[in-house]
Amino acid sequence: MSRKARFQHLLEKSVHAALSAIEIYNKPDFKYREESFSILMVNAWELLLKARILQRNKNKLESIYIVDPNKTKKDGTPYKKPKYKTSRSGNYLTIDITNAMKELKLPERLKENLGLLIEIRDNAIHFMNDSKLFEKKFLEIGTSSLKSYVNMVNKWFEYDLSQYNFYLMPISFFHNHEMQSFSINKEDKQHQNLLKFIASKEKSFPSDETQEHNISLILETKWVKSKSVDTLTSLKYDPDDPNAISYKEDSEEVFRKKYPWNFTDQLKPRLKARYKTFKFDTAYLKLMEKFKKDKKLSDERPLDWNKPIGTKKRFYSTNILKEFDKHYEVK
Repeated sequence: MSRKARFQHLLEKSVHAALSAIEIYNKPDFKYREESFSILMVNAWELLLKARILQRNKNKLESIYIVDPNKTKKDGTPYKKPKYKTSRSGNYLTIDITNAMKELKLPERLKENLGLLIEIRDNAIHFMNDSKLFEKKFLEIGTSSLKSYVNMVNKWFEYDLSQYNFYLMPISFFHNHEMQSFSINKEDKQHQNLLKFIASKEKSFPSDETQEHNISLILETKWVKSKSVDTLTSLKYDPDDPNAISYKEDSEEVFRKKYPWNFTDQLKPRLKARYKTFKFDTAYLKLMEKFKKDKKLSDERPLDWNKPIGTKKRFYSTNILKEFDKHYEVK
């Protein structure tokens, strides 16, 4: 069994930091909500970016170490191999999130969103959670950052986050008429400076749902009537109560999200490209038979959704790669 690649360790730590940020933010009564989220989410992003750099550099730790230009030979000439900065304990220092962003040349809107999150983190000590304007604006920035985080985790690592709830729950339902009673001029100086800074960035990069990334997302609360659709599966909290709240979801879309890959076009080429010595041999077939029995990894669906007893085809969760990682060496 192969050892887990270094970048995978950082990736998992990043996901844990993001989940911790969400869990703390979503607590019903937590007095250090925005500050804690910004600190943990910036940490999650930094670990994610470093994992990506390691992945691109064949897991060489030197790719994230900080070069020390002051370390030279006695005659003042540089060493053939660069020397790296160390901490007080003697461990190598790694690059911070800002330099990691530069290294990866992130999309402009994503860089701006992370810049706002970093600014909030750096000023966290000044905020006392007593500003509704700041709370609302932070929620919009945090939601946008999480959306981008999930996007990049899937894009870079094909890591399935569907098992987690990557959502921020609003502290309250914000409505425009309620927010009109709050004025930025009534805020303390620190809040005013930050809110004005955020507003200037949003003016340059307005929220656009067609974009892959945004620096903030406009949040609205609406109550709508559900429409009856044949392909929807209806669930009720209490089936005996006709007035119970119902929840509807598209069964076909649910399956597609859970198992997005077919074998020929998605899974097979990924397996061949991901591992150093991969073969479709007897050992592989035994593993695949085992994985097919796990509904978390694979399932079948009718080719024609309206004919459930017709021809079926198997599809796979992106989580199946994590299982293969336990048996094959990642490139």
